[in-house]
Amino acid sequence: MVVGADGHASATRQLLAPGLRPRPAPYLVWRGAIPLDARSGHPRELELLRGAWVTLGYPGGHGIFYLIPGGPQDGDGSGGAGNRLLAYAIYGRPPEGAEPGPYVHELAREHFPAAWAEIVARGGRRAAVCHPVADVQAPRVARSPLLLAGDAAGVTRPHTATGAVKALQDALCLERVLREGPDLAAALERYADERTAAGAHFVELGRRMGRALVEETPDWPAMGQNEVDVWFRGVLAGARHYFYEETAVVP
Repeated sequence: MVVGADGHASATRQLLAPGLRPRPAPYLVWRGAIPLDARSGHPRELELLRGAWVTLGYPGGHGIFYLIPGGPQDGDGSGGAGNRLLAYAIYGRPPEGAEPGPYVHELAREHFPAAWAEIVARGGRRAAVCHPVADVQAPRVARSPLLLAGDAAGVTRPHTATGAVKALQDALCLERVLREGPDLAAALERYADERTAAGAHFVELGRRMGRALVEETPDWPAMGQNEVDVWFRGVLAGARHYFYEETAVVP
């Protein structure tokens, strides 16, 4: 058995699906991260982030702010739970000819509350990380003796936050089908049936979320919390997602 777990630009994927290329979305994402101590003067924002992620909508996109573990080079070098970074991802479409790096700072100043715009501004060099959004899914993720796992099998848009989770699910599925037998070829067929369908589901969910959160944004200022809840449950209607519960019913 040959396992291709060689990432989003997988060469192994080309053996199973020659010529298959990622499909680009019509927008970009900016990513940044700063040490938590850079926000020590804004306790309200930090308190919000300790219990949830924060989403800020604007016409034509949105930004998400959340906490992530820091590495040895960040903070006290421990890399533990107390050593965290404040990260953000901002989705949008810069005007033609605009420089992506400076544009995200202008966007934040115009549309975000001052404290959150300052987070974007403090991202400094890291805030210049801007890249296209794309997705791809192999039409069949295994054909004996080849098997694809993780981003090699399929890449979803970042809205779904499924990259690591999907890779873990691939590994668990592979272990189960190999234990069940009766032989390698049969096991890989069951793996392909299960994980191809799961990957296609998340690719479609990512596209649906991208349309709702970037391409066809609602009138955010006109919506209260109840309206946002109903709207987002509608976006996820019928979907399976580990982040959310009871997404199949729209009130």
